[in-house]
Amino acid sequence: ILEARQRGINDSCPFCGTTRPRGEASLIAIIQKRVSKRDAAAVFFLGELYYHGSLGVAKDVPRAIGLWTEAAELGSLDAHCLLGI
Repeated sequence: ILEARQRGINDSCPFCGTTRPRGEASLIAIIQKRVSKRDAAAVFFLGELYYHGSLGVAKDVPRAIGLWTEAAELGSLDAHCLLGI
């Protein structure tokens, strides 16, 4: 584990090899990019951020519900569960 950390192996995605985001701003940018491509998981996750007011996103429950509705329409089972549909 120590050697992997020293070689920077844990700093990249095990699937695509891209560097993991550092800091809230870069993580939000990646999420927004996936949301713009209509990725159900990303839309659901952004809804979670708005609901809880996490990662520097201002808490906005109506916006969260709107995002969960969109995620449900895109096929997110988690969004269906939260919305009670």
